[in-house]
Amino acid sequence: MRSRFLLITCTVAWLCCFLVGCGGDGFDRVPVSGTVTCQGIENPSGGLVATPAQAGTGAPNVSTIVTDGKFGFPADRGPVAGSYIFEFSLLDPTKGPPAVGGENPEDARETGPTIPFRKTVEIPEGGGDSLSIELTPADRVVGM
Repeated sequence: MRSRFLLITCTVAWLCCFLVGCGGDGFDRVPVSGTVTCQGIENPSGGLVATPAQAGTGAPNVSTIVTDGKFGFPADRGPVAGSYIFEFSLLDPTKGPPAVGGENPEDARETGPTIPFRKTVEIPEGGGDSLSIELTPADRVVGM
């Protein structure tokens, strides 16, 4: 009786792992990092949200921060290869120093007025560590 209970328990556990998946989310994510430059903004900082350029593909949306013109997505939270729309919200350097939030320096984040930009970017197969994105006035989103 005890061995039958153990067999059923192990079978149920194996089926749960098989049906739900053991680790990962099923996407073939790739690591991506690089730099962003923007006319008029030296060492831009802010946020980056990347969405698949073609709706309905099932590819994941991903986001990260931009610090001193650098961004990165680790493989476990990165995009999949293909075309993405990168939406940047860069801190506006003309509005003075950003406010710093958080109760202690470790929790501090720069906040303040941002300038939105949008650019279509191709994520290569296997990812990459030298993606270079140059934002121009034509990439600026007006009306946000």
